Amino acid sequence: MVADDSSGSKRRHRPGTAAYTTGRSTAARILAVARDIVINDGMAKLTMRRIARESNISPGNLSYYYASKTDLLEDLCHHVLEPYLQEFERLRSQDSGSPRAQLRAVLEYVFDDLSTTETTHFFPELWLLALRDEWAAKQMENIYATYRSVLVDIMHNMYPGLEARKVQDLALAISASIEGHTVFIGYGREHAARAPHVKSLIIEHLINLVDTTAAACDAAGNAA
Repeated sequence: MVADDSSGSKRRHRPGTAAYTTGRSTAARILAVARDIVINDGMAKLTMRRIARESNISPGNLSYYYASKTDLLEDLCHHVLEPYLQEFERLRSQDSGSPRAQLRAVLEYVFDDLSTTETTHFFPELWLLALRDEWAAKQMENIYATYRSVLVDIMHNMYPGLEARKVQDLALAISASIEGHTVFIGYGREHAARAPHVKSLIIEHLINLVDTTAAACDAAGNAA
């Protein structure tokens, strides 16, 4: 059974699971426990038995919510992504009249998020798993594709005439540019103290990249 949550994400559960408040609370606790295990000890330590133990439920009860680790990981990815989408929406409504301000606010939020223990530890674990596991790679792509869709929408509003493929390439370049800094300025990393300075440089560069790309495409179109 696939059930939609309030954000539109699709959650996979066995029939009847999490249909009531108590069930939803248990499911949320399971995902929070799984997330903490990944952050604190790594993906290799994430076992169904350990999740059950630390969630204070039996393995049989856990299997009622998640028949397999794959099902649990799929929901875990949605669980991790959802707060980002909510914050993106809040930031965009806060700067509803200016797509440029929206883009800056979203980029600043994502960059600042690199300094948290959760992000520095969780996402590299997912990257590592995705290197060896096709299913994990698809889950990772789903997370980042959803994030990039926010950037695409903002940039389309900034430059409605910019070719869709070009906007998608810009979103990919922006995402890669920011995420790649995790290993250098993330929580506890060697250059973490330089994060505010790097943030200023990168965000100005990325916004300028959008502007110059749009200007170049416009000039090429006029020349044609």
